[in-house]
Amino acid sequence: MRQSWLFPLVLAASAPLAALAQSVPDAGLHAEMQGHWSEAVDVYAQALKANPAQANLWERIADIRATRLKMPEAAADALREATRYAPDDARLHYKLSQAYAAIQKGPSALTAISRAVELDPGNPTYLRARGEIALWTGYYLVAGDSFERILAASPRDADALLGLARASARGGKKDAAVPRYRAYLAERPQDKDAMLEYMELEAERGNTQAVQEYDGIYRQRFGAGKDYWLRMADIYALANDPAASSAALKEASRLAPQDAALFHRLAQSYPTEKDAKASAAAIERAVELDPKNLEYLRTRADLASWRGDYAMALDSYRRILALAPDDPGARLGIARVQYWRSALGESACAYRDYLARQPGVAAAWMEYIVVVTEMGDYARATELLEDYRTRFGDNVAYRKQKARVLAWAERPTAALGEVAELDRTLRDDYELDYTRTIALHYAHRPREALASLAAVARLRPNDKETLDLARFVRTPLRSNATIDFGYHAGSDDVSIRHAGVRGEYVINPETRLFGGADHQWLHADAGSGYEKPDGGTSLGYNRAWLGIQHRVSPQLSLDAQAGGGSAEGDSRFIYEVGADLQPGDTLAMRLSRRQDLFAVSPRAAKLGIERRANTLDATWTPDLRWTVPGRLGYDTLSDGNTRWEAELAPRRAVLRSQRLNLDLGVSGRWFGFDDDPGHGYYAPSLYQRYALTAFTYWKISDDDGVSVAFSYGPYKDNTMGGFRAGGDIVAEGFFGLYRDWFLDVKAGVSRYGGGATAGYRSALFEVSLTRRF
Repeated sequence: MRQSWLFPLVLAASAPLAALAQSVPDAGLHAEMQGHWSEAVDVYAQALKANPAQANLWERIADIRATRLKMPEAAADALREATRYAPDDARLHYKLSQAYAAIQKGPSALTAISRAVELDPGNPTYLRARGEIALWTGYYLVAGDSFERILAASPRDADALLGLARASARGGKKDAAVPRYRAYLAERPQDKDAMLEYMELEAERGNTQAVQEYDGIYRQRFGAGKDYWLRMADIYALANDPAASSAALKEASRLAPQDAALFHRLAQSYPTEKDAKASAAAIERAVELDPKNLEYLRTRADLASWRGDYAMALDSYRRILALAPDDPGARLGIARVQYWRSALGESACAYRDYLARQPGVAAAWMEYIVVVTEMGDYARATELLEDYRTRFGDNVAYRKQKARVLAWAERPTAALGEVAELDRTLRDDYELDYTRTIALHYAHRPREALASLAAVARLRPNDKETLDLARFVRTPLRSNATIDFGYHAGSDDVSIRHAGVRGEYVINPETRLFGGADHQWLHADAGSGYEKPDGGTSLGYNRAWLGIQHRVSPQLSLDAQAGGGSAEGDSRFIYEVGADLQPGDTLAMRLSRRQDLFAVSPRAAKLGIERRANTLDATWTPDLRWTVPGRLGYDTLSDGNTRWEAELAPRRAVLRSQRLNLDLGVSGRWFGFDDDPGHGYYAPSLYQRYALTAFTYWKISDDDGVSVAFSYGPYKDNTMGGFRAGGDIVAEGFFGLYRDWFLDVKAGVSRYGGGATAGYRSALFEVSLTRRF
C-alpha cells in the first residue's frame, strides 16, 4: 500500500522542548553526539531500570531505534512503553500509531491514533492520520468521520476531500463519492492518479459516459502513453464496455509494437465473433514475437476453436507438442478439436492417446465415450461406460451417458428407466430430455416423443443438435408421395419392369392412410417356357390399392389394405393384412397375409394364378453386436400348389466408424413346392443356399449414404447333382434421409438363383423419389 503520510521518526523534529528539559543522562547525550547510538540506548536503558516511568527516555530510545539503528519493531515497543507511562500524551500516541503503521500492524496503529484523537479531538494532523490509517485498514466509517471533521474546519482542504472520496467509494457509498472526487479534482486538476481513481469509480457505477468524458480530459491534459491505455483498458472492462477496452489495448499495442504480452492480452479482449479477425491478427503477432511461448500457443488454439478455425487450433496444439512432447493439455485439445470438426475417427484416436498417458481424468473418459457413441459403436460405448464406472463410480455423468447409449442402441425400455431415475433430481436438463425423446421414438410412442421434443426445443431452440433431433423424430410422421420405377432381368430371358405411384397421409401420430397404383410389364422370350400359353411374350398388369395403419399400443401396430388388379381384362381382388409386434426391446416381428396375382412371368399371370402368402418375419438382437433376422413362410397357390420357406441370417457388428459400418455373418435359405406344374414359375421340391455375408454402409452425411451387401456360398436344388458356388452384390444409395426430397437408388446382380423363375443369374435396378410434406 502507498503510505505517503508515514514519515521517519526524526530526533530533532520529534523531541519537543518539554522533553529536552526533562532529565536526560549526560552519558547518553554524549554518546548521541559521538554517533554511538547503541551505547546511548544502553545508557538510557540502564537509567530506566532504576526508574522505568520516564516516558521521555522511552521516546528517545524509540527515535534512535527507528532512525539510526533501523529497528522499527523495537522502536514501536519503546513507544508503547512511553504511552504506558504517559497515557494522556496525545503526541506519543500519534507517534506510536506511525510506528505500528511502519511495521504493518494496522489495527494497532488505528487504536493508537484513535487515542490521540480522543485526547486532542481538534488536531487536524491526528485526524488526517486517523483517516489514512482507517482507509488502509478498511475502517471506512472511521476514515470518513476523520476527513469530515477536517473539512468542517477547512472546507477546501484538498487532501481531506480526496480522503473522504476514497472512504465513500471503498465503503460502498459510490454515489456519495462522485461529488467529492469532482470537488477534489477541481482543487487539484493535475492529479493524474486521482483522475484515474475517479474514472474507475464511474466505471464501477456503470457510468460509461462519465468515463469517456474524463478519458478525453485526461488525454488533453497529460497525453496518453502505453501505461495509460493499459489502465483505461481495465477501466472500460470494469464498465462492461469490452469494445472500448479492446480499443484501449489496441492503442497500447500501437505504442509498443514489440510487446508480445500486450498483443496476447489484446487477442483475448475482443468480445464478439465479428472481432474474430482482429483477435486472430493479435494472437498471431504475439506468437510471431515469441514463437516458443506455450501460453500464447494455448491462447491461439483457444481463440481459433472459438471462431471455428479448427485447422489453426490443431496447428497450435501440434506446435505445443513439438516444444513440450508430454503436454497433456495439447493432447486433450487435439482430441476435442477433432470432435468439434466432426472428425470422429481422428478424435477417438487422440482420446485414446491422451488417456493412455492420463488415465485418471474422468471428463476425458466421458468425452471419449461420447465420441464412440456418436460413431454408432454402442457395444464398445457400453464397455467403456462400465470401465468408467469402475474407475470413477456410479455418478450422474455415467448414468446420463448410459441412458443416451441405450436410447440410440434401440433399447428404449432400459433407457427410459435410467431417465426416470435421473429426472427426480435433474429438471429441465437438455441432455436428459434429448435422450428421453430418442427413447420414446424407438419405443413407438410418437405422441410422447413429440411432446418431449417440444421440451428439448424450449431449452435450446436454435441448437444444431435440437434441429437434427427434430428431423429425426418428425420425418417418419410426415405425409409423403413417391414415384418409383424398377427393372428386373433373369437369365431365363424373363424381365419385369414396373412403374408406380404411392403415398401416405398421416392423420395423427398413430394413424395413417396409404394407397398406390402401379403397372407391371412382364416379358419372356419365345421358347423360354415362361411366355403366355398362346405364345405371346408380353403381358401388362395394373394394380391399385388403399389401406390404413394404426398403432394400437407401443407393442402392436395393425395394417390392412385392399384393392384390385387387372391383367388383359382379368380382374381380381388383392389385399394384405399385417401386424407388427414388439414384445420387448430385443425382439420385433411382423405377421402378414397377402393375396395377389402371382405375376412372375407372362405365363403365370395369364393363367391367373393367385398367391396367398402367410409370412412371419422376426428380428432378434440379443446384444448390441448381434442381429438375427429370420423368416418363416407358407403360401398356397390357386393352381393347387403350396410353397414353404425358411430363412435365418445372423450377423455381427464388426466395425463402427464415422464413415463406415461393417457387419459380417452367415445365412441359410430353404424353400420348396409340392410339385412343379410348369405354370410359369420356378417350383423346386427343395432349394437350399448357404452363404457368408457382409453388409457395409458408407455414411456420406447424416442425410446421405450408400449400403453394399455381399454374399457368397453354395446352393442347389433338387434338379442339381451337387452344390454350386454363387454370390450376389446389391448396392443401394439413400439421398435425403431427413430432407423434403428423398431419392433411393438400388442395383444388384446375383449368381445363385432362388427367384420366382429358374434363372441362376439376374440383375435388378430400382429407383424411387419421395416428396415429404
